This record gives sequence, C-alpha cells and structure tokens, in this order.
Amino acid sequence: MDDQSAPEFFSSDSAPEDAAAAGEAERRRLADLLESEIISPLNLLLAQAGAYEQTLAANPQAHVAVSVLANLTRQLLQQARDLKNNLRPALLETLGLEPALEALAAQVARASGLPVTLLLERQRERLPLPIELALFRAVQDMLDRAVHGGRATRAVIRLERREQTLTLTLADNSLPHTDTGGLRASLARIEQLGGQAEERAGREGNFELEIRFFFAPAVELTAREVEVIQRLAEGLTNKEIARALKVSARTVNFHLDNIYAKLGVSTRTEAAVYALRRGWARRPG
Repeated sequence: MDDQSAPEFFSSDSAPEDAAAAGEAERRRLADLLESEIISPLNLLLAQAGAYEQTLAANPQAHVAVSVLANLTRQLLQQARDLKNNLRPALLETLGLEPALEALAAQVARASGLPVTLLLERQRERLPLPIELALFRAVQDMLDRAVHGGRATRAVIRLERREQTLTLTLADNSLPHTDTGGLRASLARIEQLGGQAEERAGREGNFELEIRFFFAPAVELTAREVEVIQRLAEGLTNKEIARALKVSARTVNFHLDNIYAKLGVSTRTEAAVYALRRGWARRPG
C-alpha cells in the first residue's frame, strides 16, 4: 500500500489528535448549521426578490427598492458561503490542497482586496488529509492576520517539494510587530503532525512563515495487512479482526508483527495513530 510518502510522526498520546478532530467536527457542524439556517433561507429570499422584481416592473419606485434588497441579499449570501467554505473547505476534501488554496486566495482577494500571489507546485500525489487540512488552516490564519492585523497590501504563498521535504512558505508586507497570536493553534497542529514552522523577517523586513514536513520513503503493506490495520485503527480487538476477516487470531498476530516492523512501531496504539494520521482508516465513532 502506498502511504503517499507520509512523514514519520506518531505518539501514544492521542489527546492532541482528539482535540484537533473535535475542533474540525465542530467546524463541520457549524458549516452544516450555516447552510440550513442562513444560506438556504437567503436563497429563498433571493428567489422571491427576483419574482417581485419582475412583477413590479411597472412600478419604478418599488422595483428599485426590491432590486436593492436583492443586491444586499446576494452580498450576504456570498459572505455566508465564504464563511461556510472557511469552516469546511469542500475543495480540500474533494480535490486537494492546491485547488483549495487557489479558492481561498480568490476569496480573500474578493472580500478584502488583498492580492495573493500563488506559486504552487502541483504534487504528484495527495498528502494525507490531516496534513493538508493543517496546512490549509495555517494559510487561513496567516491571511487573516495579514488582512485584519497587519494591513498588508500583498501576500505570497509558495508550495514546493524537493526530494523528501515539502515546504510551504507564506510571506506578506504586514506592519512590523503585528501580533502572531492567531497563528499559534494552527502552528501547534503542524508540530503535532511532525512538521516544523519558523517565523522570520523577510529580505525586506516583511513577515515570513515557513512550514516544512520531512517525508520518509513509502511503506508498502499487503492487501491483507491493510485490512488488518484498518480494523485495528477502528478499535477492533484481535479476535474481532479475526472474525471480520474470517482468519485465525494467530494469523492476525502474524500480520500485526509484520505491520509493526514495517512501520517502525511497537504497540497497537502507535500503529493505530500512525494509520489514522495517514488517512488509512477512520477514527472510531
């Protein structure tokens, strides 16, 4: 199995992983709530306004009033959609990091006027979703800082990979000493996933943030080993895995020994965390 050359990171302490998963689950819940309680009613209101515009065509004053209402509704609808995409970036989930960053840059430019230059090297393979999401959140926070705190007039996002190192560089010309507190949570998440982040002044004294992930060679698992580690990560015991795969518990133990050796781990907890962080299996529940 190709693990997309994932970086070597794992920990027996799953508390940070649980907190990150809970945070993203809450964002998804809010995005769904925004869709049902705000976006859908606004769509209905806009449709009604369009109908009234047609029926009131003979009444110029009323027609203008409804047109103003329709334009305001369109603006609110766009803002609500932007907020939903910020909470739950659908493009990231479906197409990957680069298209999601392109959409984010366009959204920021439209909403704030900040031009964002993208220098994105297309990756041959998608990164594990947790890493893609962590990088996306870091870019979100950096651009938010540039717009609202640093009064930046330009920003640059560069994504490149050289051999076993993936580098995401964010730079802007924000005001000196602009607070970077809003970046702490996203940078902490980067470190939890095994990445490194460095803040520094650019060549012109501007703000720069460099994030790096170091990748290990791909780990190849057999089809049966994939089935075993997926069920292990889902919380099944060895006996439950054996029943699910219709093999003996001894065979499951044999596969687990091989998996541990290939992944360089020594416990089922480490193997489960390793698998979850690479997107090989879903977290139980």
